[in-house]
Amino acid sequence: MKLKCDFHLHTGSDLYDRISYSDREIIDLACHKGYDVLSITNHGVVTFSEELRDYAGERGILLIPGIELLVEGKHVLLINARAEHQSIRDFRDLREAKDEHLLIIAPHPFFPKTTCLNGRFMQNRTLFDAVEFSHFYHRLVNYNRKAERICRDYGIPLVGSSDTHMLRQFDRTSTIVDAERSISSIVQAVRAGRTEVVTKPLTLWQMVRIWYGFARLS
Repeated sequence: MKLKCDFHLHTGSDLYDRISYSDREIIDLACHKGYDVLSITNHGVVTFSEELRDYAGERGILLIPGIELLVEGKHVLLINARAEHQSIRDFRDLREAKDEHLLIIAPHPFFPKTTCLNGRFMQNRTLFDAVEFSHFYHRLVNYNRKAERICRDYGIPLVGSSDTHMLRQFDRTSTIVDAERSISSIVQAVRAGRTEVVTKPLTLWQMVRIWYGFARLS
């Protein structure tokens, strides 16, 4: 199956960013946009419950528990995360948590921000199952290029994500995963590189609006 996925989303349940929409609102929007799979990856907390899973399922969406962690000051995405992963604070603990059921993604790794991995990515390269191609780029300003090159050189899968904090960001970039409609199948398919990034560049005006919006949220 070709599944339309977004593995990087934030909602009003986030502990750190002031986000105006709810978990259910992003699920409703994803349903309208034809998504099959979502992972809500709020900062520092696994936003997931049976009720939320069922709400998504009724709308044709497989909801995978996720989290965006701050690991030694750097952002890391965990997909199919569990509550105990919320306590991970360093790369040693992350390496100990790594198993076949968990997908570890490097989000926007080479963007010019202190919380982005940058040099720490290569130091911990073997930890990561995939690298994110972020929606936030213009054809003349694109920090994803280094991620594309490293993925090509080292055979690391590339996934596209929206990193949605504002609804106007959603569906700018996504991933098509060739997998069965189950969490384990999706995790293994991403690891195997059965992914296709679907994306289009922002205009400069769109970038400015999103950047300004981020400044107001943090």
